Amino acid sequence: MKQKAALLLADSQLLFEQYGGQSFLKNYLAQISGGRAAYIGAANDDRPEFFQIFTAAMRGFSSVECRHIKKEFNETERDFLSQADIILLAGGDVLFGWKILEQTGMAAIIVERYYAGAYLIGVSAGAIHLGLAFSDQDDQLQPMLKCIPFVIDVHQQAENWSRLKQTLSLLKNPYVHGIGIPFGGGVLYHPDHSIEALNKPAWLFEQENERLKSQLLLPKNFKFENEAEKA
Repeated sequence: MKQKAALLLADSQLLFEQYGGQSFLKNYLAQISGGRAAYIGAANDDRPEFFQIFTAAMRGFSSVECRHIKKEFNETERDFLSQADIILLAGGDVLFGWKILEQTGMAAIIVERYYAGAYLIGVSAGAIHLGLAFSDQDDQLQPMLKCIPFVIDVHQQAENWSRLKQTLSLLKNPYVHGIGIPFGGGVLYHPDHSIEALNKPAWLFEQENERLKSQLLLPKNFKFENEAEKA
């Protein structure tokens, strides 16, 4: 099955926003006519209200069966995830969620399903999980799922993306780039390795001569509302 583009979101806003006359989610899942959608709430300790946000966003897909895959990860949930056509990794605490993904075996199944053609959606911490690595305040480098060959970080623009820059520095690999996604924004990672900003500009960080340089990735037909947005 053909590998699908992965959808990386800073928060859940774009699950409900309109794009081209229909929702972002409808546009992204245009080829879906049924199947299974797995919601993974590991990063938020399976808080039910976040699963409710997911099911609300999926109301336009009445033929899709949605299920909350919980940290207990019983046999029924394992079977469901192993056959999922859509997998959403929710937001919360990055490292808390990662520990659950790794220890339960969810991580390996997510990667397997991605390369088998499942749609992957990462929201906030979930978007970070889909990338290469993450570093916390103790400068500890933690590998992630590596479905997306970039370091991903979200809604850290007020901190000038310091955490993302720190992770890139710790990796010490000049060929690894980073993507920063602001509140209300998203990025599509396509199978041909191209990236597309959605709704708001995203930041792309590249290492050049042992220094980081950045550029804005602009969504299609994007217009700055004021000059301050360009900074």
